[in-house]
Amino acid sequence: MTAATTITTIFITLCLISGQVLCFKVIGCTGGSVMFKCMYKSDEQHNAKPPNQREPNDQHKGKYFCGNRDCTTGISTETQRRWDYNERFALYDDENSRFFTVFIRHLSREDDGKYTCGNKQKWSHDVELVVNNTSSSCGTSVIQTAYIGQTITFSCEYDHKFKKHTKVFYRVKGDPVLVLNSSQSSQSSEEKFILTDRQKDHFTVTIRDISAAERGVYLCGVERDGSDKPPSETSITHITFIKEIELNVSSQITSVQVEAYISKAVFITCKFPQEFIENKKFIQKDSSQKIPVDEQNQWVPHDKVLMYDDTSEGVLKVFIRDLTAADEGTYRCGVNTADDHLFTEITLIVNRVDHFHASSESAAVIGERVKLSCSYPEKHETIKHICKENKKKKRTPKNTSSHQTEERREIMKLLKRRFKSQILNQLTSIRQYSPPHPPLMGSCMLLSVSRSMKSLAAILQSDSEKRRLTGIHDKA
Repeated sequence: MTAATTITTIFITLCLISGQVLCFKVIGCTGGSVMFKCMYKSDEQHNAKPPNQREPNDQHKGKYFCGNRDCTTGISTETQRRWDYNERFALYDDENSRFFTVFIRHLSREDDGKYTCGNKQKWSHDVELVVNNTSSSCGTSVIQTAYIGQTITFSCEYDHKFKKHTKVFYRVKGDPVLVLNSSQSSQSSEEKFILTDRQKDHFTVTIRDISAAERGVYLCGVERDGSDKPPSETSITHITFIKEIELNVSSQITSVQVEAYISKAVFITCKFPQEFIENKKFIQKDSSQKIPVDEQNQWVPHDKVLMYDDTSEGVLKVFIRDLTAADEGTYRCGVNTADDHLFTEITLIVNRVDHFHASSESAAVIGERVKLSCSYPEKHETIKHICKENKKKKRTPKNTSSHQTEERREIMKLLKRRFKSQILNQLTSIRQYSPPHPPLMGSCMLLSVSRSMKSLAAILQSDSEKRRLTGIHDKA
């Protein structure tokens, strides 16, 4: 018999005396976490009194898990029925369970070594903590963001040798709490959490209809013993946590309220996070079926709703015409994601009281001025705009941004030759704004009327200046 064999035999013998397990192995990985139970010895189990008959200073106080005599590495506590913490180490002592639980997070190679767990007065177990750093699928940590109402799925990768092991999913929000394991999980549509273990190298966990309460840190783990084989019923098992997921939960992208009027139209713009610009968008009213936007960068009609998925701006433009009272309600302006969808919630209020005209007619003479009046409710003291409709009343917008820019350059060239520098300075201060172009509109320019514009208008009122501009226009 070799020296190595002798040492191994002695170790096994010392670990198994009178049917008692005096030592055990716990395996983790760098960056990961472990959780294991330190069992009370059999004599303490037999002699323990019922909880209501125990003395205040009985053998259930003074539990510890330590890497050295003074326990500078590890944790000790006399607290019962709640978690006690010492940096990365945590201990929970439930006297009715005949064991206490040790939880160690964010393992490193320095944690590898010999430890002792036990009761300061009665008993102890030797624990060998092995921290591996050879697995690429263990010890990973990710941050993931979800939105309220969304469904999200986590993927937890593991070594193929753990295919037949029980998988677990824990939540750490203060204390570690088991959410579910692979033997408990079901595919019921009513389940909040669903664990699916059908692949050879990973399992997935789905969280449905996320709320703010789901915010926190989650751990994916594998239940095992000191070997790579699936644990038996008599094995002392522990959990090797292979992945940590920090879940941030936000409210829906935004929530807005929009007011419109019966028989009028409304134009809504929904902006999405940059990473979802290329994803398919949709509109949904209340709990009705989604209206998909099947094409991008062109208007897509659906009854009296038109939608434009503008990938250059990262927005979905929605135009609803001929509004009725039935159009009032809550809309979701959404984007499909890998797991489910995100959305902007829009509350549309359709006012019944209408104190302004839906349409009006004005006559004009070529070469002369015409005044157009647009009435609006007093409470809407916002930016106004006037738009020109296509002659053919096409329902696709005309992109006039480049045309407006070129036209402005030509006007500036002409004016530069005819007007004084101070008028030019005033002209350059005129602000121009092109809002998103709704359908049925050929071009739309919003002019912010400033003092500069009024000054220029006063100059242009003279007949001589009108004739000059007419001549310039004819030559152009």
